[in-house]
Amino acid sequence: MNPWIMTLALLASLSGFAYFSHKKLSILFKLQPENRWKNVGSRLKHVLSLGILQTRMLKGEFKAGLMHLVVFYGFSALLIRKIQLFIIGYQPYFTYPDAIGGPYAAVKDFIELAVILAVSYGLYRRIVTKPARLEPNKEAYLILSLIMTIMVTDFLYDGFKFALYADEWPGLAHEQHWAFIGGSLAHAFSGFSDSVLTIGYQLSYWIQIATVLAFLVIIPMGEHFHIVTALPTLFFSNQSTTNIVPKVDLEALFSEDGGDEEPKVGIRTAADFSWKEGLDAFTCTECGRCKTSCPTFLTDKPLSLKWVHDGVKHHLLDQRQTIMNSEDAGSELPALVGDVFSEDTLWACTTCGYCEWSCPIGLELLPKIYGMRQHKVMMDSEFPAELQDAFSNYERQGNPWGLNSATRGDWAKDLDVPLLESAEQAKDLDYLFYVGSGQSFDNRNQKVAVAFVKVLQAAGVKFAILGASEGSTGECVRRAGNEMLFQELAQTLVETLNGYEVTKIVTCDPHAYNSLKNEYPEFGGQYKVYHHTEVIDQFIRNGQIKVNQSFEKVIYHEPCYIARHNNIYDQPRNILASVTKDEPLEFSMNREKALCCGAGGARMWMEETIGTRINSHRVGQALESSPKIIATACPYCTVMMTDGVADHKKEEEIVVKDIAELVADALIEVAS
Repeated sequence: MNPWIMTLALLASLSGFAYFSHKKLSILFKLQPENRWKNVGSRLKHVLSLGILQTRMLKGEFKAGLMHLVVFYGFSALLIRKIQLFIIGYQPYFTYPDAIGGPYAAVKDFIELAVILAVSYGLYRRIVTKPARLEPNKEAYLILSLIMTIMVTDFLYDGFKFALYADEWPGLAHEQHWAFIGGSLAHAFSGFSDSVLTIGYQLSYWIQIATVLAFLVIIPMGEHFHIVTALPTLFFSNQSTTNIVPKVDLEALFSEDGGDEEPKVGIRTAADFSWKEGLDAFTCTECGRCKTSCPTFLTDKPLSLKWVHDGVKHHLLDQRQTIMNSEDAGSELPALVGDVFSEDTLWACTTCGYCEWSCPIGLELLPKIYGMRQHKVMMDSEFPAELQDAFSNYERQGNPWGLNSATRGDWAKDLDVPLLESAEQAKDLDYLFYVGSGQSFDNRNQKVAVAFVKVLQAAGVKFAILGASEGSTGECVRRAGNEMLFQELAQTLVETLNGYEVTKIVTCDPHAYNSLKNEYPEFGGQYKVYHHTEVIDQFIRNGQIKVNQSFEKVIYHEPCYIARHNNIYDQPRNILASVTKDEPLEFSMNREKALCCGAGGARMWMEETIGTRINSHRVGQALESSPKIIATACPYCTVMMTDGVADHKKEEEIVVKDIAELVADALIEVAS
C-alpha cells in the first residue's frame, strides 16, 4: 500500500467533510437562541431509546425499521474494520491480536452479510414495491450503492488477501480460519496466478477505501447528514409531540422600551427560526414516515413534515450569504409564507401531531406552523376569511358561534346540575365539569354533556358547572395564531377558576383538556385535569357504576388531543369493552397511528377545498370494518365523523356516539 496516497486521500476526504459540514452548521449559530438543556437525564434516555435502540423506527414500520437497524448497527460495528484498513495503508501487514482479530473476523463477515441483505431489501422497496411515502430520490440509490460496494469489496479484499498472504503471514492465517466468507473466497481464488491475485487485492482495497472516503464527503452534502446530527437532534428534541403553543410575550411586544425597532412576533423569515429548527431541517432523513398517517398528505393537501423541512433546508442554504453576513438578515430575507411555503400549506395543518410522533429522530413541525401563523395573524392580519368570523365571535361572546354567553349553561336546565358559586362550595366538589363551547352551544354535542351528567350522577360524585360564568379556553384561536385573543380568554378563565379555588377539572373536550392541563400553568392555572374517559373508566373499575354490554360492532375513532398529545389510549377501549357484546373493532390506523378527524388546529372553522375531505377519508377507513357505531370522545370528532358518515350516505346504517352517550345508555344501576 502507498502511505502517501492514503495520507492525501484522507486529507482530501476530511477536508471535504469539514467544509460541507461547516457550510450547514455555521448557519445555525446565526439563528435565534433557544435553551434546550433542561432535563438532561431524560434527554439521554430519549437518545438511548430512539437513537441507539431505534424503538420508534421498529414500532412505526417493522420491516423497514429492521432494515435500518441492521445498517446502523452494521456500520457502527464495522468502524473497527475501517480503522484496520486505514492502518494497513501505512502498515500493510497489520492485524489485530489473535484473541480479538479471529472472533472479530467472523463477526465482521456475519455483519457484512446482514448489511448486504438489508441494502438489497432497501433497493427492492424503492424499485419494486415503491411505498407512497418514499419519493424518487437519486441520493438514496447512490448511498445504498456505496454501502453495497463497501461490503462486497471487503469480502473480495479478504479473499484475495488470504489467498496471497495467509501462508506467510501468521496473523492472516488466524483471521482466515474465522472469516467464513473471506476464507471461502480465498479457497475459490487459490487457483489464480499471483499477478491476478495481486491486482484483485489492490483493486478491492483501493476501491473500498475510495468509496468509504467518498461516502464521508457525501454525508454532509445531503439528507444523510443525519448520520452526524441525528443523535444530537434527538437529545435536544421535545421528547413528545408539541402540545404547547410557543407563548408570545405580549408585555414585551407592547412595551414602550422597544425603541424604533419593529416588534417581532412569530416567524416571518428564516432569521426568526431557532437554531434547533434549523438543525431539524438539516437532519431530516426524508424517510417519509411522517406521511403514513398524515391527514393532509393522505387527502392531497400540500403539507407534510418532510416537505416543510426540505423547503427550510434549501431556503437556508440558498440564503446562507445573507444570513451569515447581514447584521439584520430578517429585513433582507424574503417572507417564508409566499416565498417558501404557500398559504395553503400553512393553513392545512390540523396539528394532530402524527408527524412528530412518527419521526424516528424526533423532528418538530408544529412550532414552525404556530410561529408562522402567529406572524400572519398578529402582524400581517392575513388569514383565511372564515377565521375572521370565529375571532370576532370569540371576542364578543367567548364562543365561535357568537351565541349569547349568558345562555352557556342553558343546556343543563332541568338536570339538577349545581352551579359553582363560591370557593367554599368548590372545596366539597370531586370535580368541576368544564363543559366548553362545543357542548354548551352545539345541539348535537349538548346531548353528550347531558349523557355525561347522567354518568356523574349515577357514580355519586359531587360536581358542578360554571354555567354563564364559564369562559372559553381559547385553544382554537391560539392554534390559529391569534395569541393575543387566546391570552385574553385564558386570563379571564384563570381568574374565574382561581377565584373559586378550583383544583380538579373534568371535561369531555380533548382540546380544552390539553390546554387546561399543559398550557394554563404558564398563565397561573394549576389544576388536576381529567378527560371524561379517564373518570368513566375509573367509575367502572371501582364499581361506582355498572353497565350492560348493550352494543355491538363498535369502532373507536381516536381523538388526537387525548391520544398522541396526551397518551390516553387504554381508558376509552376499556370502557367500550365493558359496554359491547363483542370485541370492539379497530381502524387499520389506530392508537398512535390513528388518522385525525380534520378539525384540529382551527380547521373546524375553515372550509376544506383541496383534495379529499379528511373526515370523509377517515369514515371510509371505518367502513372497511362494517361498524354499526363509530364511537369517539371529542365534540369536534363527533361533528366531523357525523358529517363524514353523511358524506358516504350511511346515516341509516351507522351512528356516531360519544363514549359518554354509550355508557349513559348502558347504565343499569348504581353500585351499593
